[in-house]
Amino acid sequence: MHPKALLFLLPLLVNAAKHCKPKNETAAPSAPLNQALVATGSRGRWDGRPTTTPTDIEPIETEVPQDDDEDAAATSLAPASSNLAAYETPSVLVDPIRPSSVAASPSPSSTGGNTTSAASGDCSCGYILSAYDDAYFPQSLIIDFATVTDKSTLAGMGLRIMDGSKAGSVAPDGGRSLTSIDNVAITDGVLTLTVPGGQAKGGQIGSAEIETIFAATGGVFTMNAQLSPVAGTCQSIFTYTENEDVGLDEQDIEVVAITPGKIQLTNHDPAKSKENELAIVPFPNDPFTSFNDYTIGWYKDSTKYYYNGAVLDGPTQYRSVNPSQIVINNWSSGKETFTQGPPVEDTVLQIKSIAYYYQEESMSAYPAYPAGCSEAQACRV
Repeated sequence: MHPKALLFLLPLLVNAAKHCKPKNETAAPSAPLNQALVATGSRGRWDGRPTTTPTDIEPIETEVPQDDDEDAAATSLAPASSNLAAYETPSVLVDPIRPSSVAASPSPSSTGGNTTSAASGDCSCGYILSAYDDAYFPQSLIIDFATVTDKSTLAGMGLRIMDGSKAGSVAPDGGRSLTSIDNVAITDGVLTLTVPGGQAKGGQIGSAEIETIFAATGGVFTMNAQLSPVAGTCQSIFTYTENEDVGLDEQDIEVVAITPGKIQLTNHDPAKSKENELAIVPFPNDPFTSFNDYTIGWYKDSTKYYYNGAVLDGPTQYRSVNPSQIVINNWSSGKETFTQGPPVEDTVLQIKSIAYYYQEESMSAYPAYPAGCSEAQACRV
């Protein structure tokens, strides 16, 4: 080809490449719903949310305050240990309307009136949550993992498995977490998120994460899980902004080595002020030998956190306001002031079920009844 022709074609090829970039990872999957949906982009918690590959990750410290902010956690610094410390009696505010752990098991209405029973099977007009001050949400995602035999079907249920994405902050020695689909499994009716033991400090540390395909603007989100007693990771459920350009919304329930035997609850300011409010409460029982409910209640005017139906004494500022994914993960960066580790043995977060009741409409429209629906037609659960 003549050199002048190449000079003419080169700008056209460059321009075409600009318009062929991959779609943002939060877009709806184009593959059939019964196929696995694996996201390879980064959720961004410390370095934006662009699509990336492992070689693209630079070991730099975040400028955005995270749950593992050193100033917030320094006073609780605990020596490294291969196991998390024993639990103790917490200071919790007991929710009298939720005496037992039943989030994943809808029950018929016992209040009379015209409210539909969930037992009828038709909850197209939404849900009234009896255990949460009769909060109403129009949609639900309820999964008992005993009914799931193959993780490839999770996409059709509304969950995305993260693969090759970043989770958490970077340690001073360059240690950073990298998700892998290989660390997510369903075994004996339980979803497991594993951080393999024996990984080296200072580099990429394999982790596990799932998140919702949809972005919610409010809801009540429960995971029924048993934590691993092996120290060296962060085991968590949280909400995280869908778009960091709009806001840095984040609401966390985390269990980390830096605060052994306790639950960290954190709200981050959506307005990008780099502020957050942290509360740390002890466990009332042994979370390492039994399954327990961990719940985020994201309401129109507040955020509340629950453990087995008890309202925890959590943060009161910085309720999230922007659409957010619901994320469950298990990760380590080896950072001594937060996750510590990496773990010497496999750390396995076990999840029996999730029960998410939510809305995607702006909370200014709360309650967002579907067209033709009213409160009287909603299922009481």
